[in-house]
Amino acid sequence: MTKIRTICVLGATGFVGAYLLDYLGQAGYRLRVAARRPERHRNLQVLPTVDMVEADVLDPAALPAVLRGCDAVINLVGILNESRRATFKAVHVDLPRRIVTACGEAGITRYLHMSALHADAAAGPSRYLRSKGEGEDAAHAGTAQGLQVTSFRPSVIFGPNDHFFTRFAGVLRWSPLIVPLACPDTPYAPVFVEDVARVMTAA
Repeated sequence: MTKIRTICVLGATGFVGAYLLDYLGQAGYRLRVAARRPERHRNLQVLPTVDMVEADVLDPAALPAVLRGCDAVINLVGILNESRRATFKAVHVDLPRRIVTACGEAGITRYLHMSALHADAAAGPSRYLRSKGEGEDAAHAGTAQGLQVTSFRPSVIFGPNDHFFTRFAGVLRWSPLIVPLACPDTPYAPVFVEDVARVMTAA
């Protein structure tokens, strides 16, 4: 098996990405990061192992150039709310399909895909989870062309600046008797962001 030296990390400018880049860099990998506006991410540009390129990964024409010369790809791209440009289908379904195609064209044989707990294309309890399930299926369809695919299904990922538990903590600080959950019996299986980064680096 070819030794992996350069990894393209899509979605690296998000919450999990910053931690993952640190772990991958410490493990000795060279990293390529795509960003629509690189100037907004100077904190990543100064990392010695990171090569940042200006590209919109949702643009079908941009992806092949971003992946060219890489040995593996990690897809962290995901959204919780849709916009006119970034729909669940475009981000969670179409992008993984294009990644698989681009991997075949670039000779990439390793793909790590960030999915979600309870992702299921047919029976997911929300449009979000159905789209995540469909995208996961699209990623694993790449095994037919020899692509080695590992998908990850974390629940809520927490850590500094996570915008979820941090927000809850802020609310509780001002109103300690009220927990703002939509459903009081909602189960959570939170996982620490550094644990996610560590496991993905090992994979």
